[in-house]
Amino acid sequence: MFVPNTTSRPPADMAIPYNEQLIFTIATQIPFVIFFGMGLRSLASKGDPLPLLFGIGGCFASSFEPFVDVLGFCFFPREGNWVAFEWLGRPIPVFVPATYGWFVGGMGYWAYTVIRDPKTTRKDIWKLWGKAFIINLVLEYPPLYYGIYTYYGYQPLEVGGFPLWFPATNAITPMVSGAIISLIEPYCKGWRLLAIVTTTASAYGLANAACGFPVWIALSTDLGYAVTYPAAAVTFLLLSNAVWIISLIVPEQRGIKLNGNEKRRVKK
Repeated sequence: MFVPNTTSRPPADMAIPYNEQLIFTIATQIPFVIFFGMGLRSLASKGDPLPLLFGIGGCFASSFEPFVDVLGFCFFPREGNWVAFEWLGRPIPVFVPATYGWFVGGMGYWAYTVIRDPKTTRKDIWKLWGKAFIINLVLEYPPLYYGIYTYYGYQPLEVGGFPLWFPATNAITPMVSGAIISLIEPYCKGWRLLAIVTTTASAYGLANAACGFPVWIALSTDLGYAVTYPAAAVTFLLLSNAVWIISLIVPEQRGIKLNGNEKRRVKK
C-alpha cells in the first residue's frame, strides 16, 4: 500500500546495516536449530512428529509476512537486504522463515502442550498470552533499534518505535494454532498429520486478519491517531475475545486433593 504524499509510504532512503543483520540472522537461527533438533529427536526416539510438523508449519507461515507488513505498515528496506523471498514488492530477509519456525511453530507447539496439560486452567491461557507478548518484545526491539526494519504511519501505542498492538497480535497467533491442533490432533493419523503443518501456517494469517484488521483499515485512511487509537482498542477487544475463546477448551478450575482424595472443583 503506497499512497504518495501520505504516511502510508515507507521510508525510501533506509538500508539494512550489514553487521547488525549478520548478528541478528545468527541469533535467530539458534532457537530455530534447537527447536528443530528437539523435533528430530522426538521423532527418532518417541515416534512423535508433532514438534517437527509445528516447526515446518511455522516456516510456511512466513509467507504471510509481506501481507501483514503491507497492511500493518511494517517495512524491510531493499538496500542491504539478504532477501529470502519477495511478494507484493516487499523483500523479506533470510532470518524471517527461521524466526517463524520457532516463534510461530515452536511456540505453537508450546501452546499445544499447555492446552493438553491436565493441570492447565483458564488463567494459564491468559498467562500464556502474556508470556508470548513479552517474548515478542524481546525478539523485536533489538532489530528495530539497529534499523533492520521499521514501522511507519500513524501507529497507535508506539513505544520505542514498536507499536504494541503488533506484539499483542503476534502473541495470539501460536495460541490459535495450538488450540486448533489440540482439537484435531486425535483425528490426524497417517497422511492427515499434514493438517498440522497447514493449520500452523494458516493460523498465523487467520489470527492477524481476525484481530488486526481494525488497525489495518485505520492506518490506510491516513487520518491520524484519532482514528488509529480507537481501532487499536477494537483490536485489543478482539484479541481478548480470542484468548477467552481459547481458554474455554480447558476447565476454569482443576480438582484439588484433600487427604489423598480428589475433590472436584471443575467449572465448565
